[in-house]
Order: sequence, then C-alpha cells, then structure tokens
Amino acid sequence: MVSGEKRGADVKTYEQHKTDKDHIATPRYVVEDIYNLIDIDSFKSIWFPFNNYDSEFKLRADELNLKYKATHIFDDLGNDFFTTEPPANCDLMISNPPFSEQNRIIERSFQLIDEKKIKSFALLLPLSTLETEKRANIFEQYSDKLAILIFKKRIKFLGHSTSFNRGCCWICYNIPALEDRRIQWV
Repeated sequence: MVSGEKRGADVKTYEQHKTDKDHIATPRYVVEDIYNLIDIDSFKSIWFPFNNYDSEFKLRADELNLKYKATHIFDDLGNDFFTTEPPANCDLMISNPPFSEQNRIIERSFQLIDEKKIKSFALLLPLSTLETEKRANIFEQYSDKLAILIFKKRIKFLGHSTSFNRGCCWICYNIPALEDRRIQWV
C-alpha cells in the first residue's frame, strides 16, 4: 500500500510534467467517439497504459462501469509502458501515447499481440505515423487486422497554452467492430 505522502509526491511530480511535450491530454469528445466506434462495452479487460489521475479515458470508463487497469510512469508504482505487463486476459489496450516514443510504442504493442498478452489495441497517434518506411513495414506485417481511423479535423489537445493542433489517426488492431471498415474518416 502506498502512503498518502508518497501518493501526494506522485501527483505533484505528475502535475509538474503536464507541460512536457509528451503530456498531451485527449479531449473528451475524442474519447467518446472512439469508445462508440470500437464498441467499448464489448471488451472485458481494458488497459490504459499512458493514463493517470485526470485522464478522460479513465473518467469515461468509470461512468460506463468498465473493467480496466490504468498505468502511467507517474503513478504510485512508476509503471513504464516498456516494462509494465498488461492485466491478465487483456482484450483491449487503448490510449493516447507519447508521440515522441511512437516507434518503440508501436513495436511493443505488436510484441504484446504476438506474445498474446493483449488481443487488440487502439492508439491515438499523429498522421505522420503513417509516413516512415520502418513503421509502414511493421503495419504491412499486421495488415490483416489493422484499421486506421483518420480525423477529418485537427485535434486541439487540452492543457496547452499555445495551440497544439495535430492531424491524428487511430491505429487499431484486431478490433471486431472495425472489421468491415479498415480505413475511415471520423
């Protein structure tokens, strides 16, 4: 059990890092849209690997009474995505990961699929994720169950005093609700 003093220190550290380039808070409407598109209620064990105290992913999941585990490098245990194991029988990993680590995150996500530690995932990433040869080669290997949802408008992420608008897409793998819609604009 973590003491209140330790928890307070974790929250303070987390709050200090909210201005980091990799702390990009996802707007509520983006979370609600993806939950509807992927039929979030059909998943029984969900992992939010990059979500902490104020995450809209968690807040909406609580409202829907979803079963999930949320971890973050700034949580009480310092859960780092690259070393933290997903919950048992995880059938969905979903989050808005740090954009600067997208290559490593994509690689680990597919590694977790191959190791059967997760069944599916949905990652909110910049459109530029689709541009490089390295990532294209990875996506081609898994194209049988890959779906890409492209935003028609740029997302204005929360918590930034300057505008942080990005063209983004959801990179999804093995999501049953998207089987017949592999590429779509949302």
